[in-house]
Amino acid sequence: MNNAEMLARLDQAFKAISIGDLNEGVLLAEKFDRFIEVIQHRTVILEEARFIAMQSHQVDIDRVGFIGRILKAASEGDALDSADHVKPTFYTNKLIAQELQAITGIKDQALRRNIERGNFEDTLIDLFGEAAGRDLEEWFILADKAIGDDAVLKLIDGWVKRAANKVYGSGGSKDFDPADKDYPENMFEAMLKACPKQYLQNPAEWRFYVDWETQNDYYNLLKARGTNLGDRAWTEGANLPYKGIPVTYVPMQERSQSGHAGDVAQLQHPDNMVWGLFHEVTIERDRIPKERKTDFVLTLEGDADYEDENAAVVAFIDKETPGS
Repeated sequence: MNNAEMLARLDQAFKAISIGDLNEGVLLAEKFDRFIEVIQHRTVILEEARFIAMQSHQVDIDRVGFIGRILKAASEGDALDSADHVKPTFYTNKLIAQELQAITGIKDQALRRNIERGNFEDTLIDLFGEAAGRDLEEWFILADKAIGDDAVLKLIDGWVKRAANKVYGSGGSKDFDPADKDYPENMFEAMLKACPKQYLQNPAEWRFYVDWETQNDYYNLLKARGTNLGDRAWTEGANLPYKGIPVTYVPMQERSQSGHAGDVAQLQHPDNMVWGLFHEVTIERDRIPKERKTDFVLTLEGDADYEDENAAVVAFIDKETPGS
């Protein structure tokens, strides 16, 4: 395949995935869906959390609830007084799309091989979706507007920052001690204690999202007890529960160890964790003939929040309680 043939095939691939002329590069609806599927398939939390395809740059996440008792004593023929009427309380969180971009270059020889295999448009979407998914999961978990030295993480406040309930494993007034022999079960207990109990109606739907070290410590603790569950921890190992709540390893939480958050664990209901991408995701090409390569530019806009931040608990394993 010569250069002219390669560029012609490349143009065909972009026409197959995008709307309008090549300079726009907006993914077709079915290719956008494939992009999201790849992101979810290659991540842990984003696969379980609630996804919204944002049709505008701002989307409301509404919830409504009643505070306190709503039932009143009543008898046939006697209407409740207006003073007995209970009004619901309305809350709104928002997704406000923030722009992110990624650029990667492919040399001509590698590009020819990929194009000749066929379905290059899907290959391109898959490569970007897999890599972007990892970064999006890190962003949604660890973003913090107070960070001054990371241009990506400081764009929004992520799930760790937005969680209403937090426990700490260091300092004079710590909630649990990572050095105790019953760690990490003591941390799980502290997190359960911090979670408002009205939310914990079905523990199996919740998750302890942890890093590898925490999950490994939990399996070792189970193994030391010499029970069947301990044997399962070493032979099966997949998301064994604590008090009915699966303990799930999230590779992207490893990135917190070198950042501002330190080691973290989360107690979450995935459906309460909301993330969205604006539907106009673009992949554009930029030919650099002198370098015998083609750059591909991915642009997307997204955000994450909770439906109810009060139903989320974060443990800071190696950080002190503020003010301690």
